[in-house]
Amino acid sequence: MIGIVIVSHSRKLSDGLKEMADAMTQAPVPIASAGGIDDPDNPLGTDAVRVQEAARSVMSDDGVLIFTDIGSAKLSADMAIDLLDDTERARVRHCDAPLVEGVLAAAVQSAAGGSMDAVMREASGNILLQHNFRDSVSREFVIKNRLGLHARPAAMFVEAMNKFSGEIRLINLSKGKPAANAKSINGVMLSEVSGNDRVRLVASPAEAEAVFAEMDRLLTANFGEADIASAGLKVTEVASPQLVEGQLTGVSITQGFATAPLQHVCRELPKVTLTQIDDVESEIARFDEALASSEAEIKALLSGKEDSISANDQKIFDAHIAYLHDPDITTRVHDGIANKQVCAAAIWRQVIDELYETYADLKDPVLAARAADILDVGQRVLRLLLGQNEPRVFDSPVILAYDELRPSEVLALSDTRVLGVCAASGGKTSHAGILGSTLSIPVVFAFGEALQAVPDGREVLLDGAAGLLKIAPDPQEVAAMQVKREAWQKRRAQAEAIRFDPAITTDGHKVRVAVNMASMDELGLVENSGAEEVGLLRTEFLFMRRDKAPTETEQFEIYKRIVETLDGKPLTIRTTDIGGDKPVLYLDRLPETNPNLGWRGIRHSLDVPALFEVQLAAILRASAYGPVRIMFPLVSTLDEVHAACASVEQVKTRLKTQGLVFGDAVEIGVMIEVPAAAEMADILASQVDFFSIGTNDLTQYVMAADRANPKVQNLFDPFNPAVLRMVRKSIDAAHRAGIWIGMCGAMAGSPLAAPVLVGMGLDEFSMAPADIPEFKLTLTGLDRGACRGLADEVLDMTSAAAVRARITEFIG
Repeated sequence: MIGIVIVSHSRKLSDGLKEMADAMTQAPVPIASAGGIDDPDNPLGTDAVRVQEAARSVMSDDGVLIFTDIGSAKLSADMAIDLLDDTERARVRHCDAPLVEGVLAAAVQSAAGGSMDAVMREASGNILLQHNFRDSVSREFVIKNRLGLHARPAAMFVEAMNKFSGEIRLINLSKGKPAANAKSINGVMLSEVSGNDRVRLVASPAEAEAVFAEMDRLLTANFGEADIASAGLKVTEVASPQLVEGQLTGVSITQGFATAPLQHVCRELPKVTLTQIDDVESEIARFDEALASSEAEIKALLSGKEDSISANDQKIFDAHIAYLHDPDITTRVHDGIANKQVCAAAIWRQVIDELYETYADLKDPVLAARAADILDVGQRVLRLLLGQNEPRVFDSPVILAYDELRPSEVLALSDTRVLGVCAASGGKTSHAGILGSTLSIPVVFAFGEALQAVPDGREVLLDGAAGLLKIAPDPQEVAAMQVKREAWQKRRAQAEAIRFDPAITTDGHKVRVAVNMASMDELGLVENSGAEEVGLLRTEFLFMRRDKAPTETEQFEIYKRIVETLDGKPLTIRTTDIGGDKPVLYLDRLPETNPNLGWRGIRHSLDVPALFEVQLAAILRASAYGPVRIMFPLVSTLDEVHAACASVEQVKTRLKTQGLVFGDAVEIGVMIEVPAAAEMADILASQVDFFSIGTNDLTQYVMAADRANPKVQNLFDPFNPAVLRMVRKSIDAAHRAGIWIGMCGAMAGSPLAAPVLVGMGLDEFSMAPADIPEFKLTLTGLDRGACRGLADEVLDMTSAAAVRARITEFIG
């Protein structure tokens, strides 16, 4: 039975609450009162030792739940938990629910034999009593996208909930959070909903079913994201800023070199004088106008950025706009202006300060990073309210220094006199980091507080690749860095100049360069990528953003559009790899302990022939409009290949009967991403037209290292000789059978991997669009014969580090 500890500043209150809870339960529940302190003159307060002793008095294998009232009570509870030994601590949790309602609900659920999670849910669920939801309808959901309701999914969720007229509440049951307004981006974000969290939606009876259906749609679409949650995985940014011999070390966001004076960008929210106003309605209207102007500015900044910022990354600013419309925020400002009769700027500044502190204190690093978004939005509105101008244009070359770069500032960094950007904080997963990676100047974050000590105007060197900032370099260092910068710029220009040229080595050997594609949003990038074909079209996006499977006609129209856009360039379509990290909830699949090793890829397709054959028919029909290939994922056995090919023939027969046309020469291939397929490559090669190596999955399976687990990232390395041997074996088997072989994993776009893969004889390299220019330029400096010798040499090495060192030496 779950034990309960009541922590209150008042002993009388905690004792009385214990008495009430005891009276409500029919079975004796272990409840301990830990209120007040032992001071007759000042009895109000909390004592961590008393809480610790109380927890031990009700301790059992089932665990203990601690409830607190106000202020320092939670701090005492946290300290008490820290004082317990490791075994005890693992059994104790703090529930951030209202004291009275939470304790009474928990006591009843504990008496019924509920588990810790069940008791937590019941206690947290009673928060509904505070919101007059006695006649409402609720339903629970599990959030599966990996990072939970962070900015983009939260914005999508809030937009969906605002379609309804009634009040809707969101409760994070997993973390025991209070009920939040589901129409408030701020309320949703502060609910700290992470991947795998269980949440409850509460709505009025009239709208409940429609609300729940909308939530099901969002979950089915995985909130538009590809990744789902991995249990136990914590997303972290590791940065260790150091100052050594006038040099700071940070986290590299983009490569490049720059030398220029440092210029700090002061973006603290300006102080606002508390000014009394006479006309409340006019001041509220002025505030609303600032919100509308802020939205217009954000949209103007995004305009024309389609070629440099993906559609998904542009959705970051959907959250910014959602804050401008958030009723919980705007109502606070409206009420503050009306009740205090003071200027909008003062109230807005106060609200933003409080929100910033709240976000910054969150334990989840991804959600805490959203504090920068709050300041970004806050400063924009405040600038308009105060009548201040846009940030100034710089008169001479500079390297800009920020405390933390904000997303909208990245969009504004178009001034050619800004040669580089550095920041005291931030990381690769921050919104500014994601957007900053699209810049063509060096960007380095996480230099720490030491960056603030570097004075304005001080000459610095910024090395984006190494993540270094050299302070007050001597003339020789400046000259050396300038040479590096010029060489880097020259190489970038050379790479761009040959983007659309064939990829040919110095001795005339040509390889095919293809591009990977995962959504229709990328079609424009693909067209301008310089690729000769699409080496991998991931089709999961067709299935994941809807509440039911796409029809044959829907799929056919999309494949046809891509084929026609490619204008004769081949398109390799991978059949769905449903499962693993790409769930499709409407298929009602059972949970799997290890989904990446489970029912996914071709295994799932063969078991659900109706779904599989509809997709095959759509692909075959599209092949009548241009060259199309079919590729099967996660193949492990020869029987799977036979069955998949038989399905293709069955569909062809059906299409002929229906009088529907398709191409005569559709190539069939399989992905080599399972060690069994690599080992059996010589057998599989005789049954298909081509292979494509998926190095991401192949590496994690060969090395038994989950690619999403930061604890084993040192093992997840495609340069490990064990992985390279699998690659070599697959290439050799393909060529002996007279078929071609490509690669569509991340390794294909790595300039460091190019000489080894060319030496092994890889025929096609399929990569991200941005990687193509540098890859082609790398090939122009390689001799195939020398690459063959390098490939033979690295296969005899014993570590990935040794392989990387040797390739680096080879490239020079």
